[in-house]
Amino acid sequence: MTNKRVLIIPLIVLSLVFIYSHVHAAIINVPADQPTIQSGIDVSKDGDTVLVADGFYRGDGNVNINFNGKAITVKSQNGPKVTTIDSESRANTRGVTINNNETPASVLDGFTVMKGRHQFGAGIFIDKASPTIKNCIITQNRAGTPADYSGKGGGIYCKDSDVLIEDCIISDNIVGSNFSGGVHFEGIWDAIGDRSRPVILDSIVRDNTGSGIYSEGRLTVEIRGCTVSNNSLRGVVCTANYYVGINLISKSLIEQNSGGGVDVTESTNLDIIESTIRRNTARSGAGVSCSRTCKLNISECIIAENEASKWGGGLDIESWMGSVTISRTTITHNTSVQFGGGIFFNGLPTFSRRLTLTNSIVWGNKSEGKYDEILAGGNQVYIKSSNIGGGLNGLNREADGQKLIYVDNIDADPLFVDAARGDYRLMEHSPAAGMGPQSNVGGFLSVALVGKRLVQWGELKRK
Repeated sequence: MTNKRVLIIPLIVLSLVFIYSHVHAAIINVPADQPTIQSGIDVSKDGDTVLVADGFYRGDGNVNINFNGKAITVKSQNGPKVTTIDSESRANTRGVTINNNETPASVLDGFTVMKGRHQFGAGIFIDKASPTIKNCIITQNRAGTPADYSGKGGGIYCKDSDVLIEDCIISDNIVGSNFSGGVHFEGIWDAIGDRSRPVILDSIVRDNTGSGIYSEGRLTVEIRGCTVSNNSLRGVVCTANYYVGINLISKSLIEQNSGGGVDVTESTNLDIIESTIRRNTARSGAGVSCSRTCKLNISECIIAENEASKWGGGLDIESWMGSVTISRTTITHNTSVQFGGGIFFNGLPTFSRRLTLTNSIVWGNKSEGKYDEILAGGNQVYIKSSNIGGGLNGLNREADGQKLIYVDNIDADPLFVDAARGDYRLMEHSPAAGMGPQSNVGGFLSVALVGKRLVQWGELKRK
């Protein structure tokens, strides 16, 4: 009986604390109770909600907003389309700063944040804090100095942060450098050797000048359920991770970015799963570019219709000390000018690690130079149970069982459902059954004909 009392008493105390905190949580209305968003934050306590009425919020108290370490929710009444934090393009002015060790209980919900001008994070700046940003539109912000906008994170900048960004649109932001006009994640080791784990879910990152999403340093970023499109540089860049963990792109669509789809560089781990990478353009590696020391895993993906002005329409893999594994992936209708319409693999004979390609389809790619489907240079190329256009002859190499292992592959039309309309699922009697994506990536991100306009399945779902 005594032991039971010992357990029950703390539970009662915790329950009373929980009930007390929720009963006494306040709603502070802006501008009815407090004239500005910042004054609402200033009088709030942990657990409170600062509820902001419809309108444009400008000037002192409504820009350069700071949560000041409080576990509160700052929320609009009726969403981002009718509630705007407007920095009016003033120098050294941004919408929101969160930099006092805030946790996921610090929430920004339902605002348009626009026209910020700042070196880092012109829309939202996060440093050593891990808030929740959801249901926001981050737009028309410029990162950098007024002269060149050469900073980082036109829309959002996050340093040493486990931020959650969810259901947001980050669009039409500008950076004048090679960094991110959309979202920039940066991580370093802290005193106890921890690392950042930011997450961006179900969001749209589009039409930004610079890269869409840029991740650098000792962190692991998760990008899930996102569309990253029409950015002026790479859609997604992951760099300088130094193998501290595995970055992840899953269930996402990366398309029509002018500097290529995905770039993984400088000793970085990256997994790309159940995603479509299509219609991107670049000098090389228009779909995916992987540098010499990286570890890249691609599975259950479609890489299609990307165009490289040099080599590697689908993928450019420059592997010395790294390794690349591709499984159950369809690589098709990509083009390059010089070499490797589908895959360009260049590994130095001495240092190269293995390129492993299994249960995949590499078919219908083109190169104006040589090697329409795959240019496989270097050592340890392993291709098994895949459908390779042109077969072994197309590789122009002998399978020697050591430097090139080529086992149980076919060379046959895979019979896509409707390649002309971007539907790369397989017909019922396809000779490539069991190859390519086995998940619903084809249905999740393929296109369907509605009237005379092509739309994504996700758009149909929203309707």
